[in-house]
Amino acid sequence: MLVERGFTCAKSHDLIDGKDVLDFESLMYGVMGCEVVFDCCGLLGSAETFKHTWRTFEVNVKGTLNVLEAARLAQVPVVFLSLKNEWHNPYMISKRAATELCEMYRDYYGLRVSVVRGLNAYGPGQHWGSVRKVVPTFIVNALQNKPLSIFGDGRQIVDLIHVNDLAEIMIRLYERQCWGIVIDAGTGVPVTVLELARLIIELSKSKSTIDFVPMRMGEPDRAIAIADATQAKAAVDYYPQIALPDGLRSTIDWYRDNWESMRT
Repeated sequence: MLVERGFTCAKSHDLIDGKDVLDFESLMYGVMGCEVVFDCCGLLGSAETFKHTWRTFEVNVKGTLNVLEAARLAQVPVVFLSLKNEWHNPYMISKRAATELCEMYRDYYGLRVSVVRGLNAYGPGQHWGSVRKVVPTFIVNALQNKPLSIFGDGRQIVDLIHVNDLAEIMIRLYERQCWGIVIDAGTGVPVTVLELARLIIELSKSKSTIDFVPMRMGEPDRAIAIADATQAKAAVDYYPQIALPDGLRSTIDWYRDNWESMRT
């Protein structure tokens, strides 16, 4: 994805600027002449990717390889969006493999590439439905006064970063020419899934209740996913600016008018 200075909301699918990452020739044409590639592509889903494991690795690993090779040939730097979690599901494993490809291209081809291990990004414009991302799923259900289903006991710890803050970190890496590093992008502030559900119900003035359902495939019980926020501070002098309640309020307001259009 190619951006101008400021904010952009990257879509999470297998396209970069309309170029399919599995179509190398088309991708190569799209990368030529660019100043930087922000690679935010990928097939998502902790549990969902078990249903299409081959496709997940094809897009997330082969697709990343195509982006890196095109960038190498075109001599264009890359900022790659990866993950912090080390769970054993196709999504997480494929993104870890893609991260190692970035490191290989850095070490042996001299590609200017940096990796941002994003935590739980949220904000306006995030799709919901076929992939159960926690914030949009909770918000959409809360706005309809439907129950919020929590996997397990809700004590899993998450780190929620607003998409504006995530984009700022990625853009600063390019602007400051910070290449060859792998950094976390998150607040470092722990929140349990149960706390998040209760906060969304409160902020949306919802009548929703909370249901507890069995743990889903691909996510460990009592999972902990939290960033070392000092890494982005040291690399690009930035710490996320949007507090969770403020970010959720604006996100809830956005979904009130747009949730139907973001269903997948």
